[in-house]
Amino acid sequence: MKSFSIGWNPDSIVIKLIGAFLLVMLPLCALSISITYYSSNQMQAEVERANESKVHFYYSHLEFELQRITGLVTEYSQDETLATFSTRIPIMSRYEVDSNLNNIYTKLKQIKETSPYISDVVYYVPEINKRVSAAVGVRDVTNEEWQSLLATMGNLKGALSKYEDDLYLLRSNPYNLDRNLSPNFLLGVKLSSPELELRLKEFAVSGGSDITLAFGNNDYVISTSDQKPRLFPIEKPLNSEETVSVQRYRFDNSFYYSLYDHSNNFRLTANIPNTVLMKPIHVYSLLLWLLFVVSIVIIILFSLWTYRMIHRPMSILIRGFKKAEQGQTGIFITHSRRDEFGYLYSRFNEMLKHLNTLIDENYVQRIRTGEAELKHLQSQITPHFLYNSLFSIKQMAEVENVELIKEFSDYLGQYFRYMTRDSAQEVTLQQEQEHALVYLAIQRIRFGARIRAEVDEIAADCRDIKVPRVLLQPIIENVFEHGLKQKSSNGLLKMSYEKVEHTLTIIIEDNGDSLSEDKLNLLQRQFSEQNAIQGEITGLLNVNQRLRIKFGSPYGLQAERSGLGGLCVRVNLPLKGDVQDATNDDS
Repeated sequence: MKSFSIGWNPDSIVIKLIGAFLLVMLPLCALSISITYYSSNQMQAEVERANESKVHFYYSHLEFELQRITGLVTEYSQDETLATFSTRIPIMSRYEVDSNLNNIYTKLKQIKETSPYISDVVYYVPEINKRVSAAVGVRDVTNEEWQSLLATMGNLKGALSKYEDDLYLLRSNPYNLDRNLSPNFLLGVKLSSPELELRLKEFAVSGGSDITLAFGNNDYVISTSDQKPRLFPIEKPLNSEETVSVQRYRFDNSFYYSLYDHSNNFRLTANIPNTVLMKPIHVYSLLLWLLFVVSIVIIILFSLWTYRMIHRPMSILIRGFKKAEQGQTGIFITHSRRDEFGYLYSRFNEMLKHLNTLIDENYVQRIRTGEAELKHLQSQITPHFLYNSLFSIKQMAEVENVELIKEFSDYLGQYFRYMTRDSAQEVTLQQEQEHALVYLAIQRIRFGARIRAEVDEIAADCRDIKVPRVLLQPIIENVFEHGLKQKSSNGLLKMSYEKVEHTLTIIIEDNGDSLSEDKLNLLQRQFSEQNAIQGEITGLLNVNQRLRIKFGSPYGLQAERSGLGGLCVRVNLPLKGDVQDATNDDS
């Protein structure tokens, strides 16, 4: 047959598919890349402007609130009740003073309720050393308190004042340049720093940025960042036509927008990470991926014309493999193709031809040989046991031990019922262990109290493993005949289970003292040979051969010196029934 080599072949399906793929994909990729580079720059500029607008909006909101609160302070400082109270005190009774204080308290509460940014409104009357608070009511004060507050008026270079880490809007009447002179009253609105911080955090979540609000010359700073906020210097002062200055900085791959004005003298700075700015562009990238998906769909549609070139010949080859799997190894694919499928068809036909030869000359012959050997091995298991059992019954009858004869006969009946009940070659591991326990009970009656046994239970997930029938009995029989037969007392047989990866190992060991190193080495060598010669311990070799025939060479028996002192036989079985037929061994 002409050999097939991969090279430049105009008829090759691979060449045709690569050409079609490139013809469709290259123009689409070039167009997509061009659109991406052009649009991403435009989109980034729009995103930056949008974030700048958000910062400006929040700045305008704060500015409006502060101007409104400033207007309230100015308005109430001219209120008749508040403005004239201190001057009317000398002509007022105690009741009238208290009544006016209560009226002032009500007005202050009204001021406090007008804005969430107001945490308290205070009204000091130095004449009587009283302070009215919208939050805590009326109480006495010392001169030091109102003097300290009055001394901070305008210390943030504007309408705001900083006193004991709080922000105040203060008005005194009359306004005295000499701060040591007592005013008629001092009215102050205490701003809520937690509310300002909360609003900043809300804006930071919506904008995905860190917000910093600074008053004065950065004397009072509120920030949503856990780290120390970055405050850039003001590079461009306001001119006469500007009301708000917007300055833009870039640092550590992040953008900073800074807004401020003259009137309230506060500054709002937004640190917007580049990831936030680029998020819409990432969305655009997803759209680009969508474009690629559409391109693939186009390629699929474009490739439908290859139906006759790929799908039909592939279907023919698949049908051929399915028929081969069903055992129809005499099929032949007729073709005249010169491409890769032609090579596959030729190799498929050649494969089936060789497969037929192997089946006829090797596989069927080995299966028949294996089945005959299995039946022969199974026929060698029980003859001598029947003789020993009948002899034991004779001995018990001579001493007229009727109860023991009944028990022994019951076990013996179970034993032979298991051996002769049907022609099934396989049983579950649970059934095989139960049969082994019956055999063990028979042997313990024969040997008496000088022999004891320890048998572990089978794990629940191993009980239904299929094994050859009469697997464990010959191994236990070997223990009694060659390991424990000569022990006059304290004989021990132990059976346990061990799981390692895909293998279940049944460990049967004894504490016999008649096993020499020569016998152990001989047994190990016979277990390892594929076609072991029958020797002294025929039962064990039979079991080993049956397991190899059933499951393949990785499984079978292993012999070693037991920790108890006698022989330890390890029975290796496939854990989940994944076996390799013996005809696939390398022997």
